[in-house]
Amino acid sequence: MTSKNSFLANSKENNKRRIWVWGVSILGQLVLYPGILTVYLSRIDFWNADGAYKTAADYLLARQEAVADALGFQPLCMLPVALLAILIAVQGFSYLFNRKKVDMYHSVPVSSKKRFIIIYANGIAIYMIPALISLLIGIVMAAAQGCMTGESLARCGLSLVLNLLYFLVVYHTAILAVMLTGNVVITGFAVLILLGIGYLAYMLLFVFRDNFFDTATYSFTQSRFTGSIILDYDRKIYGLKSTPLLSEAVKTILPIYGKWLVAALLLLALSYLCYRKRPSEAAGKAMAFRALNPFIKIVVSVVAGLLAGYIVYDATYYNVVFTALSMVGGAVLCGIIMEAIYEADIRGALKHLVSTGIAAAVSAFIFCFFQFDLFGYDSYVPDAEDVESVALDLGPYQNYWEWREADGSIGYCSDSGYLRENMFLTDVEAVCELARKNQELDPENVTDGRSVRVLYRLKSGKEVCRSFNIDFGDAANEELLNRIIGTPEYRNGFYLMTNEDVEIAFSEMEREWQVTYTNGTIETDLPAAESGRLREMWLKDMEQFDFTLAHNNRPCGSLRWEIKDGYTNMNIPVYESFTNTLAVLDEYHAVYPVELRAEDILSLEVVNWHPQDQDQFFNTDSNYRGESAAYLDTSVRKEFTDPEELAAIAENLYPSETFLNLYWNDEDMLENGYDVIVTFKADTDYPYKRGYFEYKFLDGRVPDFVVEKTALDTEE
Repeated sequence: MTSKNSFLANSKENNKRRIWVWGVSILGQLVLYPGILTVYLSRIDFWNADGAYKTAADYLLARQEAVADALGFQPLCMLPVALLAILIAVQGFSYLFNRKKVDMYHSVPVSSKKRFIIIYANGIAIYMIPALISLLIGIVMAAAQGCMTGESLARCGLSLVLNLLYFLVVYHTAILAVMLTGNVVITGFAVLILLGIGYLAYMLLFVFRDNFFDTATYSFTQSRFTGSIILDYDRKIYGLKSTPLLSEAVKTILPIYGKWLVAALLLLALSYLCYRKRPSEAAGKAMAFRALNPFIKIVVSVVAGLLAGYIVYDATYYNVVFTALSMVGGAVLCGIIMEAIYEADIRGALKHLVSTGIAAAVSAFIFCFFQFDLFGYDSYVPDAEDVESVALDLGPYQNYWEWREADGSIGYCSDSGYLRENMFLTDVEAVCELARKNQELDPENVTDGRSVRVLYRLKSGKEVCRSFNIDFGDAANEELLNRIIGTPEYRNGFYLMTNEDVEIAFSEMEREWQVTYTNGTIETDLPAAESGRLREMWLKDMEQFDFTLAHNNRPCGSLRWEIKDGYTNMNIPVYESFTNTLAVLDEYHAVYPVELRAEDILSLEVVNWHPQDQDQFFNTDSNYRGESAAYLDTSVRKEFTDPEELAAIAENLYPSETFLNLYWNDEDMLENGYDVIVTFKADTDYPYKRGYFEYKFLDGRVPDFVVEKTALDTEE
């Protein structure tokens, strides 16, 4: 009983010395919960008064969502909770920075273990009690206004536990920083280093990888490592906040709980160990444990060298010599500064040069690792038998979305994200052979170079991402590309129209689909009821799709599916060999030739941009010297109305319509130095759209008279 009373008395006495920290915590938590809730609900009330909500049900739903946002997974908690954790930890154990206070505390008949527990437990109470009370106040406020739901209450509970674990990780990190240092200034730096050095090192290495390795790619990358609990919290809280279903939020949050709990326990154990081993004479010194000084110096100096190298590399436009010198020099300089801090004397800066030399050597090795690719990053191609499946991003850009059947919503995703989830190529040997064959292309011999991004899913469970270039114009690549592109796995993984979600969306989405077919200048709207049949016929025609078909043929049109009054759409190519699709389209008189009829054209304006002449004209014409070539207009415009000239031009044109792209074709198939603007007659048999239509000349098919009449006059 005496022991219990003694513990409570000591705890009460400790809290008296921390009363101002209690005040900061109480005020902060009241702002975070009832305060933010009041702001959110006030906004909803203002918008309702402004007519934003059409019905009382919409208004109530908005208020309920505001409660879930304010009291549930709240991103605004990230910095306040972290700062509060640091403040509580540093203030609680700050007596360790003063020798007189250390002597006084040690003279009190309280064991060091009990003292640690008292200070530590009071710190948790300072955070947790105001947080719990403030959250309860917010819940009562929401319930009193009739906008608290069972789901919102569950989110409040899940968020409270998440914030507590987040607080504990930061709190324990700050306690560890106190135990490792001897004064409050160095403790502040130590907290920043412990919380941020992992992220900084990771990001610097990530940037060096992307700059030095030719095959590095952001595509398919799904790094879950942040190196910082604060950034980890930021990423997780936004993900949980945007998760519409509570069941999905629970599945997501449980692994986070486990990871952060383990991290918190490890940090607590390490902090307590340092506390028990901490010498009394460490008060007032920079570092408490001299044996750790070299290790800490090496780690910090190497990261400082990386940062210096990155800054110089970017500032000098990728000068590798200066980068190497700055990495080594930055590590040495940081080591010297840290040694001076350790010794609290500038004259001690050159002590312990061995550890400084090690930091410099490690920095030099890291530079060599990237510069000379010591471990063969760029030459890596796995053995086919080691790969489970492959996802390949050959392009072109697609507008990807997914139908969320659970809540009837649409979610958008990136190209690489969609391919990762849907493309599983099993002809691994074809992809690996393509990668090996095209690893070192000679730029002078490449006729049509393209960038390829690949995700290897290894049988070991590891995933490896790489990029490499291939030559679409190399006939030797055609067989390999056919083995890849001509497979159901590729079509099902690349084209959104093949996804089962689309079929579900067609049948279950309440909003109507608008289906349109275009050849570039003529658009025909098709009945929404035909969307399913068109999709079925297009999928049947796509069974013949491979690289040879796409590379040697141009689309004759494009089908577009879009939601009326929405932004969700799909655009898919239609080729002349797609007889099943064209048969359905022909039923609605939607099929028109891509080639223009000269008799339908009123006029053509040809713009010759003369890109190949711009630099020469800029360098030789004295009238333009001193001006920026970027602002020099070398374009020549000429309008043609003569019927014979119109006919000669029209037969050599192809529409610039975005969705009739020529990605699969030779990128030089069109003359990019010319644009042709078409104006149609008002009384044509074909139902041309009215407005601005842009065409391109097919490669090598610009009539001579067009070249002559749009020639650049350098004598002006």
